Amino acid sequence: MITTAVRYGPRPPEAQGDHEVDATKAPIATEAVTVTYLTDPEIVAAVLPQPLRPADEPLVRVQLQRVRIAARPPFGSAVFSVAARHGERSGDYPLFMPQSTEQSVTGGRETFGEPKKLAHIHVERDSDRITASVDRLGYELIRVNGRITGPGELPPDQVNTEFYFKFLRAPDGNGLTDPHLVYGEYHRHYELLESIDGTLELSESPLDPVADIVIRQIRSITWCRRRTVQVGRIAARVPQEWLLPYVHQRYDDPAVSAAPGPEPVRV
Repeated sequence: MITTAVRYGPRPPEAQGDHEVDATKAPIATEAVTVTYLTDPEIVAAVLPQPLRPADEPLVRVQLQRVRIAARPPFGSAVFSVAARHGERSGDYPLFMPQSTEQSVTGGRETFGEPKKLAHIHVERDSDRITASVDRLGYELIRVNGRITGPGELPPDQVNTEFYFKFLRAPDGNGLTDPHLVYGEYHRHYELLESIDGTLELSESPLDPVADIVIRQIRSITWCRRRTVQVGRIAARVPQEWLLPYVHQRYDDPAVSAAPGPEPVRV
């Protein structure tokens, strides 16, 4: 006779909720360095699946952040995105969302459709000096160095949109299952905003080619502390033919993964 609960067994209705959604309803505490820069319009147009369209400016946003959600341990997170539009809605389309924990990768990817991958993320502030970096599979991809130069104008409370595509590969290898465009809506309250005089470096990688999104002009580099509530909702169903050419943005190509890589990065 089994005298203890079998934890792989069914859970009662009150325990069947999506804890990822529950966690993001509570304010997410973040300290982040954010870089915005202009790239070439044709680059932005090339990376956007339908039905997304380029925004008025070819703006790129790079955020490297320290995150705390509810009772979870702190973790590192980054977002590398380009400005885009869906109809009248303006937002950002993330190409690369590295995370430092498996829980953040799987929760965000399976619930919201975020293109998350596991990576090492370093964000440090020492007095007025800021250093931040992302490295993955032996490649240092993103590095920010700078110095705080003074306070910036504190933004009003705002809602920012990120566009995600939620889908899975079909189990028989033929296409995708049930693809949808998702709006990730971020309700943000800023507690601190400071300007940074610094640099952004993007490096080569066969799996995460952020270096292809070339830097033409740095617009801003800032340090912030903010609280965020995330809300996700399906905006539209998407034909799989629109997404199939872009699946590599989300999933590593096994053939490329098997190729010899560099020695591991020491950060």
